[in-house]
Amino acid sequence: MSKKLFLIFLLTFSCSTLNKNMVKIGTYDISGGVFENLKWDTSLTFKRISWFKELTLTFEIFMTTVTKDSPFYVWFSEDEKRMVESCLDNKIVLTYAWDPMQISREGFYAEVEKLGYERMSIPNFHSHVKMHPNFARINVYLYKTSLICRKKIGDQKLVISFPGFNSVTL
Repeated sequence: MSKKLFLIFLLTFSCSTLNKNMVKIGTYDISGGVFENLKWDTSLTFKRISWFKELTLTFEIFMTTVTKDSPFYVWFSEDEKRMVESCLDNKIVLTYAWDPMQISREGFYAEVEKLGYERMSIPNFHSHVKMHPNFARINVYLYKTSLICRKKIGDQKLVISFPGFNSVTL
C-alpha cells in the first residue's frame, strides 16, 4: 500500500511542477563565418533567453552585438551598416514566438520601444545567420531577425517583462 501512496505522491508532485512559468538564460555561439572569399574562425556569442510555459517553449530571443571590428560585420549590407553606425546602442535579436496570443513579437518590441529602442529590419544579416550551420540545428527559419537601436543617450537598463514571468535584463 505504501508503494501506491508513494507513486500517487510522486505523480501529484511532478504534475504540480508542470504548471509553472520559467525563464532560462544562457549563451549560444556560432563558430566562424564565410562571406564571399573571406573566412574566419572567430565565434559570435548570443545571449539566449527562453520563456517556458510549463514545458512548452513560448518565446525565445537570441541577442548579440556586432561591432565594426567584428568579422561578422561584413554580413550587413551597406544600408544596414549605416543603420548600425547611427545607433548609440544596438543589438541584433532573433525572436521566436510559439503562440502570439501568449507572448508575441509585437509585445516584445512594444516593451523595447518603451525603453527608447526602435526596431529595424536587417534582411541581409538574417540571410547569413540562417545559413550558418550552427543555426541550422535549431530551425532558425522559425526566428525573425531584427536590429534594435537606441539613438538617444539613456541609462535605462533593457528590462523585459511579460505577464506571468519574472522580468529579465537583456
